[in-house]
Amino acid sequence: MRMFLILVLVVFVAGVPSAVAQESEPSEKRKSQLIKRFPKSDANKDGKLDDAELRALRDFFEARRKNALVTPASNDKPQADADKWKTVGFRQGNTMGGGEAAISKGGKFRVFVLMGQSNMTGTARAAELKSPYTEKHDRIRIWANGRWEDFVPRNRFGPGVSMAHEVADLWPNDTIGILKVSDGGTGVRAFEKNWTKERAARTFDGNKGSMYKDLMNAVTAAKKISQPEFGGFVWKQGAADGTKKDLADEYYDTFKLLVSDLRADLVASDLPVFILSTMNDQDLLKRVQTTMNDEDVLKARESASIRPMNDADLLKVLVSYMSDLPKARKLSARYPYIATVIMAQNRAGREISDVVNVHHGKLPVGKDGVHLNAEGQIKLGKITASAIEKFYNTKAATKSN
Repeated sequence: MRMFLILVLVVFVAGVPSAVAQESEPSEKRKSQLIKRFPKSDANKDGKLDDAELRALRDFFEARRKNALVTPASNDKPQADADKWKTVGFRQGNTMGGGEAAISKGGKFRVFVLMGQSNMTGTARAAELKSPYTEKHDRIRIWANGRWEDFVPRNRFGPGVSMAHEVADLWPNDTIGILKVSDGGTGVRAFEKNWTKERAARTFDGNKGSMYKDLMNAVTAAKKISQPEFGGFVWKQGAADGTKKDLADEYYDTFKLLVSDLRADLVASDLPVFILSTMNDQDLLKRVQTTMNDEDVLKARESASIRPMNDADLLKVLVSYMSDLPKARKLSARYPYIATVIMAQNRAGREISDVVNVHHGKLPVGKDGVHLNAEGQIKLGKITASAIEKFYNTKAATKSN
Protein backbone atom coordinates (compact mmCIF):
# COMPACT_ATOMS: atom_id res chain seq x y z
CA MET A 1 0.00 0.00 0.00
CA ARG A 2 2.80 2.42 0.93
CA MET A 3 4.56 1.72 -2.37
CA PHE A 4 1.31 2.38 -4.24
CA LEU A 5 0.79 5.75 -2.52
CA ILE A 6 4.35 6.83 -3.27
CA LEU A 7 3.98 5.91 -6.94
CA VAL A 8 0.74 7.87 -7.12
CA LEU A 9 2.46 10.91 -5.57
CA VAL A 10 5.37 10.67 -7.99
CA VAL A 11 3.03 10.47 -10.98
CA PHE A 12 1.00 13.43 -9.72
CA VAL A 13 4.01 15.62 -9.02
CA ALA A 14 5.53 14.76 -12.39
CA GLY A 15 2.33 15.72 -14.20
CA VAL A 16 0.69 19.15 -14.20
CA PRO A 17 3.12 20.71 -11.63
CA SER A 18 6.21 19.79 -13.63
CA ALA A 19 4.64 21.39 -16.66
CA VAL A 20 4.27 24.58 -14.65
CA ALA A 21 7.98 24.45 -13.77
CA GLN A 22 8.86 24.28 -17.45
CA GLU A 23 6.62 27.14 -18.60
CA SER A 24 8.64 30.34 -18.91
CA GLU A 25 5.48 32.47 -18.67
CA PRO A 26 2.10 30.72 -18.41
CA SER A 27 -0.83 32.38 -20.13
CA GLU A 28 -3.46 34.23 -18.09
CA LYS A 29 -5.87 31.34 -18.77
CA ARG A 30 -3.28 28.91 -17.46
CA LYS A 31 -2.73 31.01 -14.32
CA SER A 32 -6.49 31.06 -13.67
CA GLN A 33 -6.57 27.27 -13.93
CA LEU A 34 -3.72 27.02 -11.43
CA ILE A 35 -5.50 29.29 -8.94
CA LYS A 36 -8.63 27.15 -9.14
CA ARG A 37 -6.66 24.00 -8.56
CA PHE A 38 -4.28 25.48 -5.97
CA PRO A 39 -6.17 28.42 -4.35
CA LYS A 40 -3.48 29.00 -1.70
CA SER A 41 -1.07 30.01 -4.46
CA ASP A 42 -2.94 33.32 -4.75
CA ALA A 43 -1.43 34.62 -1.52
CA ASN A 44 -2.75 38.18 -1.78
CA LYS A 45 -6.23 37.02 -2.93
CA ASP A 46 -6.33 39.34 -5.93
CA GLY A 47 -7.43 36.62 -8.34
CA LYS A 48 -4.13 36.70 -10.23
CA LEU A 49 -0.75 35.00 -10.04
CA ASP A 50 2.02 37.58 -9.92
CA ASP A 51 5.71 36.79 -10.45
CA ALA A 52 6.40 36.11 -6.77
CA GLU A 53 3.37 33.82 -6.36
CA LEU A 54 4.18 31.92 -9.55
CA ARG A 55 7.78 31.47 -8.49
CA ALA A 56 6.69 30.23 -5.06
CA LEU A 57 4.31 27.75 -6.70
CA ARG A 58 7.10 26.46 -8.92
CA ASP A 59 9.44 26.09 -5.93
CA PHE A 60 6.73 24.21 -4.06
CA PHE A 61 6.20 21.75 -6.90
CA GLU A 62 9.91 21.24 -7.38
CA ALA A 63 10.47 20.56 -3.68
CA ARG A 64 7.54 18.16 -3.57
CA ARG A 65 8.76 16.33 -6.68
CA LYS A 66 12.24 15.83 -5.20
CA ASN A 67 10.88 14.72 -1.85
CA ALA A 68 8.52 12.25 -3.51
CA LEU A 69 11.34 10.72 -5.50
CA VAL A 70 13.56 10.15 -2.47
CA THR A 71 10.87 9.01 -0.01
CA PRO A 72 11.73 5.51 1.21
CA ALA A 73 9.32 2.94 -0.17
CA SER A 74 9.83 0.35 2.55
CA ASN A 75 7.70 -0.14 5.63
CA ASP A 76 7.27 2.35 8.47
CA LYS A 77 10.68 1.71 10.00
CA PRO A 78 12.84 4.80 10.68
CA GLN A 79 15.12 5.88 7.88
CA ALA A 80 18.66 4.60 7.99
CA ASP A 81 21.06 6.88 9.83
CA ALA A 82 22.84 7.73 6.58
CA ASP A 83 19.60 9.12 5.08
CA LYS A 84 19.69 12.14 7.36
CA TRP A 85 22.66 13.40 5.35
CA LYS A 86 20.61 13.30 2.15
CA THR A 87 18.12 15.99 3.09
CA VAL A 88 17.46 19.17 1.13
CA GLY A 89 19.61 21.22 3.50
CA PHE A 90 22.74 19.16 2.79
CA ARG A 91 22.10 18.58 -0.90
CA GLN A 92 24.69 20.95 -2.28
CA GLY A 93 27.10 20.70 0.63
CA ASN A 94 27.47 17.02 -0.14
CA THR A 95 28.79 17.88 -3.61
CA MET A 96 31.50 20.14 -2.22
CA GLY A 97 33.50 17.49 -0.42
CA GLY A 98 36.67 16.02 -1.86
CA GLY A 99 36.81 12.86 0.22
CA GLU A 100 37.07 12.11 3.94
CA ALA A 101 39.78 14.10 5.70
CA ALA A 102 41.21 14.04 9.19
CA ILE A 103 41.19 17.03 11.54
CA SER A 104 44.58 18.22 12.72
CA LYS A 105 45.24 17.68 16.43
CA GLY A 106 47.23 20.89 16.56
CA GLY A 107 45.61 24.28 17.05
CA LYS A 108 41.89 24.97 17.27
CA PHE A 109 39.20 23.61 14.98
CA ARG A 110 37.22 26.74 14.15
CA VAL A 111 33.86 25.86 12.60
CA PHE A 112 31.65 28.38 10.81
CA VAL A 113 27.95 27.70 10.28
CA LEU A 114 26.61 28.95 6.94
CA MET A 115 22.87 29.10 6.34
CA GLY A 116 20.54 30.75 3.86
CA GLN A 117 18.93 30.48 0.47
CA SER A 118 20.18 30.51 -3.13
CA ASN A 119 23.10 32.94 -2.93
CA MET A 120 24.38 31.11 0.14
CA THR A 121 23.90 27.73 -1.48
CA GLY A 122 25.53 29.10 -4.60
CA THR A 123 24.79 28.62 -8.29
CA ALA A 124 28.28 29.61 -9.48
CA ARG A 125 29.99 26.93 -11.54
CA ALA A 126 32.87 25.13 -9.86
CA ALA A 127 34.43 24.67 -13.32
CA GLU A 128 35.22 28.40 -13.26
CA LEU A 129 37.25 28.18 -10.06
CA LYS A 130 41.00 28.57 -10.22
CA SER A 131 43.85 27.75 -7.85
CA PRO A 132 43.93 27.70 -4.85
CA TYR A 133 40.18 26.97 -4.71
CA THR A 134 40.54 23.86 -6.88
CA GLU A 135 43.07 22.23 -4.59
CA LYS A 136 42.83 20.45 -1.25
CA HIS A 137 43.94 22.50 1.72
CA ASP A 138 45.38 20.71 4.73
CA ARG A 139 43.54 23.06 7.12
CA ILE A 140 40.12 23.51 5.47
CA ARG A 141 37.24 21.05 5.86
CA ILE A 142 33.53 20.93 4.99
CA TRP A 143 30.80 18.76 6.48
CA ALA A 144 29.70 16.56 3.57
CA ASN A 145 28.01 13.18 3.42
CA GLY A 146 27.95 12.88 7.19
CA ARG A 147 31.67 13.45 7.77
CA TRP A 148 34.46 16.00 7.50
CA GLU A 149 35.87 16.13 3.99
CA ASP A 150 38.36 18.22 2.03
CA PHE A 151 36.62 21.34 0.67
CA VAL A 152 36.78 20.99 -3.12
CA PRO A 153 33.51 21.90 -4.94
CA ARG A 154 32.58 19.71 -7.90
CA ASN A 155 29.41 21.30 -9.28
CA ARG A 156 28.34 24.66 -7.83
CA PHE A 157 29.65 26.81 -5.02
CA GLY A 158 28.79 29.74 -2.78
CA PRO A 159 30.74 32.25 -0.66
CA GLY A 160 32.14 29.60 1.69
CA VAL A 161 35.00 28.65 -0.63
CA SER A 162 36.96 31.90 -0.71
CA MET A 163 35.82 32.75 2.83
CA ALA A 164 37.37 29.55 4.18
CA HIS A 165 40.71 30.22 2.46
CA GLU A 166 40.86 33.80 3.73
CA VAL A 167 39.97 32.76 7.28
CA ALA A 168 42.55 29.97 7.17
CA ASP A 169 45.17 32.63 6.43
CA LEU A 170 43.86 34.64 9.37
CA TRP A 171 44.51 31.72 11.77
CA PRO A 172 47.52 29.89 10.28
CA ASN A 173 47.80 27.46 13.20
CA ASP A 174 44.15 26.40 13.18
CA THR A 175 41.89 24.23 11.03
CA ILE A 176 38.77 25.81 9.50
CA GLY A 177 35.52 23.88 9.19
CA ILE A 178 32.49 24.85 7.10
CA LEU A 179 29.10 23.49 8.08
CA LYS A 180 26.53 24.60 5.51
CA VAL A 181 22.78 24.02 5.59
CA SER A 182 20.97 25.91 2.85
CA ASP A 183 18.63 25.72 -0.11
CA GLY A 184 17.37 28.12 -2.75
CA GLY A 185 14.10 29.99 -2.28
CA THR A 186 13.87 29.15 1.42
CA GLY A 187 12.19 31.38 4.02
CA VAL A 188 13.50 32.04 7.52
CA ARG A 189 10.84 29.83 9.13
CA ALA A 190 12.36 26.73 7.54
CA PHE A 191 15.44 27.37 9.71
CA GLU A 192 13.80 27.97 13.09
CA LYS A 193 14.26 25.55 15.98
CA ASN A 194 10.57 25.03 16.74
CA TRP A 195 9.91 24.04 13.15
CA THR A 196 6.45 23.12 11.97
CA LYS A 197 5.38 22.16 8.50
CA GLU A 198 2.55 24.68 8.69
CA ARG A 199 4.82 27.63 9.43
CA ALA A 200 7.43 26.58 6.88
CA ALA A 201 4.70 26.20 4.27
CA ARG A 202 4.05 29.94 4.44
CA THR A 203 7.02 30.25 2.10
CA PHE A 204 6.28 26.90 0.40
CA ASP A 205 9.05 25.18 2.38
CA GLY A 206 6.94 22.69 4.31
CA ASN A 207 8.24 19.66 2.44
CA LYS A 208 11.91 20.56 2.88
CA GLY A 209 11.97 19.50 6.50
CA SER A 210 13.64 21.28 9.40
CA MET A 211 16.90 22.95 8.43
CA TYR A 212 17.63 23.48 12.13
CA LYS A 213 17.37 19.75 12.76
CA ASP A 214 19.78 19.18 9.86
CA LEU A 215 22.26 21.52 11.48
CA MET A 216 22.02 19.97 14.92
CA ASN A 217 22.33 16.46 13.46
CA ALA A 218 25.61 17.56 11.94
CA VAL A 219 26.78 19.27 15.12
CA THR A 220 26.06 16.15 17.20
CA ALA A 221 27.88 13.89 14.75
CA ALA A 222 30.79 16.30 14.34
CA LYS A 223 31.36 16.45 18.09
CA LYS A 224 31.80 12.68 18.15
CA ILE A 225 34.76 12.81 15.78
CA SER A 226 36.21 16.29 16.38
CA GLN A 227 36.30 19.19 18.82
CA PRO A 228 34.66 22.10 16.99
CA GLU A 229 34.87 25.63 18.35
CA PHE A 230 32.13 27.62 16.66
CA GLY A 231 33.63 30.79 15.24
CA GLY A 232 30.60 32.37 13.65
CA PHE A 233 27.17 32.08 12.05
CA VAL A 234 27.00 33.48 8.50
CA TRP A 235 23.51 34.24 7.15
CA LYS A 236 22.57 35.05 3.54
CA GLN A 237 18.78 34.98 3.18
CA GLY A 238 15.76 37.25 2.92
CA ALA A 239 14.20 37.30 -0.54
CA ALA A 240 11.67 34.55 0.18
CA ASP A 241 10.29 36.57 3.10
CA GLY A 242 10.05 39.67 0.92
CA THR A 243 7.19 38.17 -1.06
CA LYS A 244 4.45 38.84 1.51
CA LYS A 245 3.80 41.66 3.94
CA ASP A 246 3.11 39.50 7.00
CA LEU A 247 6.29 37.49 6.47
CA ALA A 248 8.39 40.63 6.16
CA ASP A 249 6.78 42.25 9.21
CA GLU A 250 7.64 39.20 11.36
CA TYR A 251 11.19 38.82 10.05
CA TYR A 252 13.06 40.59 12.86
CA ASP A 253 11.48 38.62 15.69
CA THR A 254 11.85 35.31 13.85
CA PHE A 255 15.52 35.92 13.12
CA LYS A 256 16.24 37.16 16.64
CA LEU A 257 14.85 33.92 18.06
CA LEU A 258 16.93 31.89 15.61
CA VAL A 259 20.10 33.60 16.81
CA SER A 260 19.17 33.01 20.45
CA ASP A 261 18.43 29.32 19.84
CA LEU A 262 21.66 28.77 17.92
CA ARG A 263 23.77 30.37 20.63
CA ALA A 264 22.12 28.21 23.27
CA ASP A 265 22.34 24.92 21.37
CA LEU A 266 25.88 25.50 20.12
CA VAL A 267 26.86 26.45 23.68
CA ALA A 268 28.30 29.72 22.40
CA SER A 269 26.54 32.61 24.11
CA ASP A 270 28.65 35.19 22.29
CA LEU A 271 28.62 33.48 18.90
CA PRO A 272 29.23 36.23 16.32
CA VAL A 273 26.60 36.52 13.60
CA PHE A 274 27.34 37.94 10.15
CA ILE A 275 24.34 38.98 8.04
CA LEU A 276 25.21 39.34 4.38
CA SER A 277 22.98 41.90 2.67
CA THR A 278 23.12 44.47 -0.10
CA MET A 279 22.27 47.77 1.58
CA ASN A 280 22.60 49.68 4.81
CA ASP A 281 19.73 51.95 5.87
CA GLN A 282 21.24 55.00 4.16
CA ASP A 283 21.52 53.24 0.81
CA LEU A 284 18.08 51.72 1.27
CA LEU A 285 16.59 55.17 1.89
CA LYS A 286 18.11 56.44 -1.35
CA ARG A 287 16.70 53.48 -3.26
CA VAL A 288 13.25 53.96 -1.77
CA GLN A 289 13.26 57.67 -2.55
CA THR A 290 14.20 57.05 -6.18
CA THR A 291 11.44 54.43 -6.48
CA MET A 292 8.68 56.63 -5.06
CA ASN A 293 7.58 59.81 -6.81
CA ASP A 294 7.46 63.19 -5.06
CA GLU A 295 3.72 62.95 -4.51
CA ASP A 296 4.04 59.60 -2.73
CA VAL A 297 6.86 60.88 -0.54
CA LEU A 298 4.75 63.89 0.46
CA LYS A 299 1.72 61.72 1.21
CA ALA A 300 3.89 59.35 3.24
CA ARG A 301 5.18 62.22 5.37
CA GLU A 302 1.67 63.56 5.88
CA SER A 303 0.31 60.14 6.84
CA ALA A 304 2.89 59.60 9.59
CA SER A 305 1.48 59.79 13.12
CA ILE A 306 4.77 61.33 14.25
CA ARG A 307 6.73 63.67 12.01
CA PRO A 308 10.00 62.03 10.91
CA MET A 309 12.90 63.88 12.55
CA ASN A 310 15.82 62.03 10.92
CA ASP A 311 16.67 59.67 8.07
CA ALA A 312 15.93 56.58 10.18
CA ASP A 313 12.42 57.84 10.94
CA LEU A 314 11.89 58.84 7.32
CA LEU A 315 12.91 55.38 6.09
CA LYS A 316 10.37 53.71 8.37
CA VAL A 317 7.64 56.06 7.20
CA LEU A 318 8.41 55.61 3.51
CA VAL A 319 8.73 51.82 3.66
CA SER A 320 5.48 51.56 5.61
CA TYR A 321 3.71 53.72 3.04
CA MET A 322 5.34 51.86 0.14
CA SER A 323 3.84 48.59 1.36
CA ASP A 324 0.42 49.74 0.14
CA LEU A 325 1.60 51.04 -3.24
CA PRO A 326 1.21 49.13 -6.52
CA LYS A 327 4.00 46.65 -7.18
CA ALA A 328 5.31 48.76 -10.03
CA ARG A 329 6.35 51.38 -7.46
CA LYS A 330 8.06 49.03 -5.03
CA LEU A 331 11.75 48.12 -4.94
CA SER A 332 11.00 44.78 -6.58
CA ALA A 333 7.93 43.37 -8.28
CA ARG A 334 9.03 39.83 -7.40
CA TYR A 335 9.84 40.70 -3.77
CA PRO A 336 7.56 43.67 -3.03
CA TYR A 337 8.32 43.75 0.71
CA ILE A 338 12.07 43.21 0.56
CA ALA A 339 12.71 46.70 1.94
CA THR A 340 11.06 45.65 5.20
CA VAL A 341 13.28 42.56 5.37
CA ILE A 342 16.44 44.61 4.76
CA MET A 343 15.40 47.04 7.50
CA ALA A 344 14.88 44.11 9.88
CA GLN A 345 18.33 42.73 9.12
CA ASN A 346 19.95 46.13 9.66
CA ARG A 347 18.02 46.48 12.90
CA ALA A 348 19.39 43.13 14.05
CA GLY A 349 22.91 44.46 13.54
CA ARG A 350 22.14 47.46 15.72
CA GLU A 351 20.14 45.84 18.50
CA ILE A 352 21.40 42.26 18.96
CA SER A 353 24.81 41.85 20.57
CA ASP A 354 27.64 40.53 18.39
CA VAL A 355 25.52 40.67 15.23
CA VAL A 356 27.35 42.30 12.32
CA ASN A 357 25.81 43.61 9.11
CA VAL A 358 28.03 42.89 6.12
CA HIS A 359 26.82 45.20 3.36
CA HIS A 360 28.42 43.92 0.19
CA GLY A 361 26.62 46.15 -2.30
CA LYS A 362 26.12 45.11 -5.90
CA LEU A 363 28.21 42.10 -6.95
CA PRO A 364 28.63 40.38 -10.34
CA VAL A 365 25.66 38.16 -11.19
CA GLY A 366 24.88 35.55 -13.80
CA LYS A 367 22.56 35.81 -16.78
CA ASP A 368 19.45 35.64 -14.60
CA GLY A 369 20.43 38.93 -12.98
CA VAL A 370 19.78 37.53 -9.49
CA HIS A 371 22.31 34.85 -8.60
CA LEU A 372 25.98 35.65 -8.12
CA ASN A 373 28.37 34.25 -10.68
CA ALA A 374 31.79 32.79 -9.85
CA GLU A 375 33.42 36.23 -9.56
CA GLY A 376 30.58 37.49 -7.38
CA GLN A 377 30.72 34.54 -5.01
CA ILE A 378 34.50 34.76 -4.61
CA LYS A 379 34.19 38.47 -3.83
CA LEU A 380 31.39 37.85 -1.35
CA GLY A 381 33.45 35.21 0.45
CA LYS A 382 36.40 37.57 0.76
CA ILE A 383 34.18 40.41 2.00
CA THR A 384 32.74 38.05 4.62
CA ALA A 385 36.20 36.97 5.75
CA SER A 386 37.24 40.62 6.11
CA ALA A 387 34.22 41.24 8.34
CA ILE A 388 35.15 38.20 10.45
CA GLU A 389 38.73 39.43 10.76
CA LYS A 390 37.58 42.92 11.76
CA PHE A 391 35.22 41.51 14.38
CA TYR A 392 37.89 39.37 16.04
CA ASN A 393 40.53 42.11 15.87
CA THR A 394 38.14 44.55 17.52
CA LYS A 395 37.24 41.98 20.16
CA ALA A 396 40.92 41.32 20.91
CA ALA A 397 41.66 45.04 21.14
CA THR A 398 38.76 45.56 23.53
CA LYS A 399 40.00 42.78 25.81
CA SER A 400 43.53 44.18 25.87
CA ASN A 401 42.23 47.55 26.95
